[in-house]
Amino acid sequence: MTAALREQNLEIANEKAEIDLRRARLATHGTELEAVIGEDDSVWLSFLSKGLAAARAVGRVVAMPARQPITPEGTGVLISPRLLLTNHHVVPDAEHAASMGVQLGYEYDDEGGEQQCTTVPLAPEILFLTVPASVLDFTVVALPEESTEGNGYVPLIEEGGKVLKAEALNVIHHPGGDRKRVSIRDNRLVSQDEKWLRYTSDTRHGSSGAPVFNDQWEMVALHHGGVPATDYQGRKLTRTGEVWTPDMDEESAAYLWNEGARVSRIVRRLRRAALPPPQRALLDEVLSKGAST
Repeated sequence: MTAALREQNLEIANEKAEIDLRRARLATHGTELEAVIGEDDSVWLSFLSKGLAAARAVGRVVAMPARQPITPEGTGVLISPRLLLTNHHVVPDAEHAASMGVQLGYEYDDEGGEQQCTTVPLAPEILFLTVPASVLDFTVVALPEESTEGNGYVPLIEEGGKVLKAEALNVIHHPGGDRKRVSIRDNRLVSQDEKWLRYTSDTRHGSSGAPVFNDQWEMVALHHGGVPATDYQGRKLTRTGEVWTPDMDEESAAYLWNEGARVSRIVRRLRRAALPPPQRALLDEVLSKGAST
């Protein structure tokens, strides 16, 4: 992987079949693979406009307990005008969801001022579906009707070929519960398995549930956490190489890379979900939009 990154040669890190699939996917965007991995670090201007469109669908997931201050819990992304996708460990069950919401537009404006956001309550009574962290760590929850107009959504694309190892990735998130940020391009896919993608992006607590994109702003993973650095005994380490203990600040822990659930695997799980007809219809809308993208 180090050689692939240094030499910008994807053939070192990927199988020919994977490269051919990626090349075919890029052709649908009018882009060649060589343009993605070349030494020129510039991108088409549409990279910015497409990124801004994707960012509008990303919000800060918050807890809204009665008569208590709103507290940030993570990040979420609209996958249709009615459905939000985040992590299971951010919204673990319908009971928690009933007192939670998503803040859309929680960001700075072009002058650096605090932009007014829209807080939308979650509506688990309409639809709630969750898969534990040990499996894929995601939750899909409904929002009230017509509550996200103008924010758009991010399609869930099951088709492969969206990213190769050593390619650049981009994350839109609310690190530390702060206003919306984007980690762009200085971030590479380093490994993958059947369920997870692993990458080098900077994230923090609060980034959980963030969408991870390729340079064409197709969502490739749902960020769920970091892979910790450990010693030979498997003990978690700090950034200074000491053994990390629970009484230490989480920010002091060292991580090898970050990890997210593959979108293709999330889609497969959603297809198998047993739901009543009204809920199934909301979910099928998501799957049909992704299939046509």
